[in-house]
Amino acid sequence: MDRKRQERAPFIEALEAYCRLGMTPFHTPGHKGGRSSSAYQRGLFGDALRRDLGLMYALDDLFQPEGPLKEAMELAADLYGAGRTFFSVNGTTACIEAMILAVCRRGDYIIIPREAHRSVMGGLILSGAIPVYMESRFAEKEQISLGPDLESLQAAIAACPQAKAVLFTYPTYDGVAGNLEEMARYAHEQGMFVLVDEAHGAHLPFCGDLPKDALSCGADCTAQSTHKLTGSLTQTSMLHCRRAFPLTDKVAAAMALVQSTSPHYWFLASLDSARRQLALHGTELIGQAVSLARKVRSELNGIDGLYSFGTEITAYDAVGAFDETKVTIDFSGLGMDGRQAEKLLRQEGVEAELTAGNHVLALITMGDDEESARTLCRACRRVAEGQAGRTAGTSHRMAELPLPVPRVVVPPQEAWNAETEAVPFAESLGRVAAETVTFYPPGIPAVGLGEEITADVMIYIKEKLARGYSPNGPADGTLGTIRVIKEG
Repeated sequence: MDRKRQERAPFIEALEAYCRLGMTPFHTPGHKGGRSSSAYQRGLFGDALRRDLGLMYALDDLFQPEGPLKEAMELAADLYGAGRTFFSVNGTTACIEAMILAVCRRGDYIIIPREAHRSVMGGLILSGAIPVYMESRFAEKEQISLGPDLESLQAAIAACPQAKAVLFTYPTYDGVAGNLEEMARYAHEQGMFVLVDEAHGAHLPFCGDLPKDALSCGADCTAQSTHKLTGSLTQTSMLHCRRAFPLTDKVAAAMALVQSTSPHYWFLASLDSARRQLALHGTELIGQAVSLARKVRSELNGIDGLYSFGTEITAYDAVGAFDETKVTIDFSGLGMDGRQAEKLLRQEGVEAELTAGNHVLALITMGDDEESARTLCRACRRVAEGQAGRTAGTSHRMAELPLPVPRVVVPPQEAWNAETEAVPFAESLGRVAAETVTFYPPGIPAVGLGEEITADVMIYIKEKLARGYSPNGPADGTLGTIRVIKEG
């Protein structure tokens, strides 16, 4: 990494220089630098509205960069060790869709894990690729998915040796990092591209105690949510291609296809700014987050009835490393499930990232400090103290069901274009889903477009609904009905 060059923020510099020109706008957006914005927007954004511009030619073109944006993305590639990096204002969803579009054509097979985010399904619909699922491991004690291992990958490739690519989720939402390096090596030996959904990994290269980043493990393309665990604005991400990746130009074309032609300057500037911050201070900031997470985990494990697993999760064969900034807090020792714990934590002013089974997930990032860490621990302690008298030392475990094994019947793109009908969910056994049912977060499909609604799928969905989780994706938000492909 060229540290001297990393001190610059070329897009921010160009944006501020343009604003200093004081040009009178006769172009979009219609609020003309905030002149006609509502009082709410003026109060919220203030002078920043002058930087909400809609003329890419004045600074650079995201989809054909030749100036400051090109340099900004080159600096990001230098920071992450990529051959080429692309900025995304449509989140990691666009990056994942673009990766798949660049590598797969209609009818190509791609091997994916069951834990694949719903955006992978979007990539399959757009590209016409057909999914082949790897079996994943499940940790019964911790009630989390561990993802696939090498054996799972080998079995999937043996069943579909003509697959064009393999896509991994690394690390998982819970911070579990599979043995990506050996799996990527094996996939490459079989002539397949390796794509990685690294939404939760933009911080990995900045602390040696965290799992290795996906590019270092041999990924061809990796999609990162810069906004999730580092410093950019929500909805901003980066897509990295390894050096000498042969389909980089196709990736560029795909990124232009799946993103808005009116990219927000605030978003692009936030990516440039976040990259500079990570380059100059990332080691310190991420290191502090890891240290803070360790303190939080230690204190939580000292509270009767609570448990937060740490690096011991790597004892499972499928796990290569663990991101300690992901703090999963199990409340079963208090006789509570995750949903109950989440509600009580909210009463204490603490909002968790997600809930499942008996636990909630808390993220410790570079935005946390000793005060926020104390707030989390204090809230958990109050919940425990308030619950202790009611449970009388009894424990309650509400097992988180493993995700159903998918049964692909119709390719997603074909299912998307098929004639459909709505049927009562209770009567949908054996039908082929014409919509994806997800519980969000983490946004992993319980049943995907073109998949059979099996008994296991119905049990899983009914159990989630009974526990108070809301489905995301189906037209009927109550799931009284579900859309299926018409028969005959």
